Amino acid sequence: MAGFQKGQELVLRVDRLSYGGRGVARADGYVVFVPYTAPGDLVRARLVRAKRSFGEAEVVEVVEPSPDRVAPPCPYFGRCGGCTWQHLRYEAQLAAKEQIVRESLERLGGLQGVPVRPIVPAPRPLGYRNKMEFAFHPEAILGLHVPGHFDRVVEIDECLLPSPLASAVLREVKAFVREHHLSCYDHRTRQGFLRHLVYREGVRTGQVLVAVVTAPGPFPDGPELARRLVQRYPQIRGVLWAQSGSLSDAVKVDRLEVLRGESTIEEELGGLRFGIGLETFFQTNTEQADRMLQLALEMAELRGGERVVDLYCGVGTFALALARQAGFVWGVEVVASAVQAAWDNAARAGIRNVEFVQGEVRHVLPELVARAGTPDLVVLDPPRSGAGGKVMRKVGRAGPRRVLYVSCNPTTLAPDLRELVPFGYRVVAVQPVDLFPQTYHVETVVLLER
Repeated sequence: MAGFQKGQELVLRVDRLSYGGRGVARADGYVVFVPYTAPGDLVRARLVRAKRSFGEAEVVEVVEPSPDRVAPPCPYFGRCGGCTWQHLRYEAQLAAKEQIVRESLERLGGLQGVPVRPIVPAPRPLGYRNKMEFAFHPEAILGLHVPGHFDRVVEIDECLLPSPLASAVLREVKAFVREHHLSCYDHRTRQGFLRHLVYREGVRTGQVLVAVVTAPGPFPDGPELARRLVQRYPQIRGVLWAQSGSLSDAVKVDRLEVLRGESTIEEELGGLRFGIGLETFFQTNTEQADRMLQLALEMAELRGGERVVDLYCGVGTFALALARQAGFVWGVEVVASAVQAAWDNAARAGIRNVEFVQGEVRHVLPELVARAGTPDLVVLDPPRSGAGGKVMRKVGRAGPRRVLYVSCNPTTLAPDLRELVPFGYRVVAVQPVDLFPQTYHVETVVLLER
């Protein structure tokens, strides 16, 4: 829209929050996204990007604060990218997430009037994360990334999202790095040694796994660091050293070595025990993941004898829980290590009416249907990018009576669900669950029937 330019200041009333966490406001019909705002805020904001259809702005001044605005409990909020909504009352966070799910289904999925249930709140809006990935940096030693910058880090001494033990380990490692003058990796120059510190905790078991990720090369101080951590924090079951030569900032492991203790920990979910290693995918909020699993089982309404296919099954979280109520469950997963972990978890639980198949979902599903027949239930828990049209159409052609879709991204959930409508499916129930307080992320469990 003509008339708006970068650097221009506008007085805006924020209407709502978008997926991504930013406030949405309008200036003469022109949509402007403003981060760190609350619905009802009146702000003076400066345009940092002015495109034809929308603008992006930064807050210059909160002229009139919303009743939903609160003082963030974390001193690093706004500089660190770990949270986006600490400035909002928790009740306002929940309302925004529920609205985002409903609007995504309507606008992106064309699904009007779907029955969206009230969101399930988290019992602990802080201290809920069982996994943290901290980043090393030569200028900041150890902390979390600056929002939108993979190569910049805010040094922190404490994070409020995991348990206090995670912050204690963080401070211990920082002190060790300073004492031993260890070099930290810089993504701009690709120089330095220490890259990431990964902390994983079994909330139900009390077991802790710590991993130091470095660039390739010798780590003579590693055994001493491991000894010191285990000595001071006996909850630590294992200390790992992972080497990564990847240019990406993601934790990618080329070589893994156990410096002390074990390579895995255990966690309980749905009455089952799961083994968790450095790279194992596992929901980061144990309490809410347990609640989400129970909701999924309730919505599936299995009576025994059903044939179930669990797509993107990971380490078997849903598959094993479903197997205790179904006739037989097939789990499909592309990651070989996850498939092996799923078999191990099944053996640990003594569950035999399961089979885990490694491969791409779009290839394995038709083969499974040809071999085992039409499933009664198909469960999907795809990555953030969604399952995609090809997979969803193959689910439709498989013809299960029910489909249970577990989503971590409402903007990919909606178009995926739309693909099932031509196959005669209707949305029966939509249940948002808050697994990630203080952020815009929301999990959703959707039940469809043919």
